[in-house]
Amino acid sequence: MASAGFLWLFSIDILSKFDIDAKQPFNYEKFQTLCVQLFSADEVKENEWRVQEIFKLFDANADNVLANEELFRCCKWIHMIMNPINILLVIDVQNDFIIGTFQKYGFKHGLEVVEPINRILKEGHWDDVIYVQDWHPENHISFFDNLAMRELDPKSEVTKETAKLFDTVVFLQPPLTQILLPKHCVQNTWGAELYNGLLILPSSKRLHKGQNPERDMYSAFEKDEQSSIKLEKLLSAVERTFLYVCGLTYDLCVKETCLDGLQLGYPVAVIEDCCRSIKPNEKTTESYIENGALVTHSNRVLSLVNEQKHSLVMAHQAAKTANKH
Repeated sequence: MASAGFLWLFSIDILSKFDIDAKQPFNYEKFQTLCVQLFSADEVKENEWRVQEIFKLFDANADNVLANEELFRCCKWIHMIMNPINILLVIDVQNDFIIGTFQKYGFKHGLEVVEPINRILKEGHWDDVIYVQDWHPENHISFFDNLAMRELDPKSEVTKETAKLFDTVVFLQPPLTQILLPKHCVQNTWGAELYNGLLILPSSKRLHKGQNPERDMYSAFEKDEQSSIKLEKLLSAVERTFLYVCGLTYDLCVKETCLDGLQLGYPVAVIEDCCRSIKPNEKTTESYIENGALVTHSNRVLSLVNEQKHSLVMAHQAAKTANKH
């Protein structure tokens, strides 16, 4: 535990940036005023419930005043909001999803994400960029061509004899409900390569997912002994890392990555115009919002990472995480 003197000096330093006298009681009204400066009057007005909840997270004794350790934790959160580590995750922008297998089966919109993603790669001041790739073995359980390799549960409504591409079956061992997909993104093949038109930054990192033949993993945060590198190992301390996610697809791998990131405590923004869905559905966006993600456009993202603007939605998630540490 830091000394009381350090906590006090740190709090004074942070609050002075907002012309707030730390010697005076720091109540909710002052916190709300600070949030208007940190975010904007419109955003605070639209999300006042978030401001109230954030304040309550720090106001441990519920006396409507932040003091001592409470004030320090709040100021530490403010410092984090002002100095985030901004990470861009580019999900599955691979040949098979752009011009290969999935295009043959009706997914025609993958190519549309390349130009806007290249723009945020070029213009964004990112602390790190991680390209995530599906990286399946030939005998992967999700491939329709491999259906004969495993037994189905007798309770599976779809049988081996009646199964078609994109049907859902239930495997017996391992017990798994699975959508049957065309063979795609097989390790070390052209289809698994990142699309040639996608900008690859020299200092970026790569992450492979879906390497276990007996499991179909959509999230980049997959817990899989087959993966040599885990996404969490590539990320900085959870309290300071803000994740921005784009790629394919908005209703599956991007979504599952975002939901897992939120569950782990990361503030998350999904860049809507840099994603495409297999089956567009309003409920997908609702799922992002209900779980605490910021759903936004690339223009807003560039203002957040380049112009020291801040998102109250992401800050709310960061406060929940900060309050646990």
